[in-house]
Amino acid sequence: MPELPEVETIKEHLRELVVGSLITQVEVLDPGLVEQPSTEEFERELEGDWISGARRRAKHLIVELDSGNFLVFQLKIGGQLLLVPPVEEPKTALMLVLHLDGDRRLFLRDETRFTRARLLNAEELEARLSTLGPEPLEDEFKNNGVKYLQEILSSRRAQIKPLLLDQKVVSGIGNIYVDEILYDARLHPRRKANTLSSEEWGRLHAAITENLAAGVEHRGTTVRLYKDVLNRPGEHQNYLRVFEKQGKPCPGCEGEVIREKVGGRPTHFCPSCQLEEWREGEQELTLG
Repeated sequence: MPELPEVETIKEHLRELVVGSLITQVEVLDPGLVEQPSTEEFERELEGDWISGARRRAKHLIVELDSGNFLVFQLKIGGQLLLVPPVEEPKTALMLVLHLDGDRRLFLRDETRFTRARLLNAEELEARLSTLGPEPLEDEFKNNGVKYLQEILSSRRAQIKPLLLDQKVVSGIGNIYVDEILYDARLHPRRKANTLSSEEWGRLHAAITENLAAGVEHRGTTVRLYKDVLNRPGEHQNYLRVFEKQGKPCPGCEGEVIREKVGGRPTHFCPSCQLEEWREGEQELTLG
């Protein structure tokens, strides 16, 4: 599922390869793709417009248009944007084709069919993004994130994993990265937020920024469906320690990674390194 690092990678490719292009024709191949406006208006408004920029907010991929509108994608579980050429034309699971000048086409394919697109004006986009939490790789969160996390979460009795998955708390984190983040922070995914110490909030903040930055550096994580605009898998799956490593040795101790449901989501952790039961004054564990 594309999370912050994957969408960031796609955004950078669009900036490099697609910004400045004219949209000459629009083909919506799956009407379920377009949530706003109507499919007919979506095609009509996009045709003849220029792509002037690309940016990301949380897991939203935002294509800026010369008209002042914004083409906003949520790639959900399996959305792929592929530029043809240089990529070979995809034949299956197609939802959208944007024909560009220079005889190029930007294909949106998704085997799951869950990807959604909206064409919004500036006011609509602002409303759409208004509830999202801070961007974890921006300077404000890097510099003040420990204080922020403590202020909004330290009184909460909810489990820490579902809280981190809440896009209103911190934007862009999904199931893959939250498991890795909690492993690095040595926090059990069921720990209640109001039991974390100041030192643990510091570890959690560092783990968030470090894991997401590493994911961006490695062009995202391909567990199953994710590909970049040039149809290449990411590389960060080669660096995962616990996600989908159930039954394998923990890299930090002699224990074994297990998989359980937490907050309704498949969750991977080491019960030896990430203790569920917390007691004040409990001795800290150190990962190797």
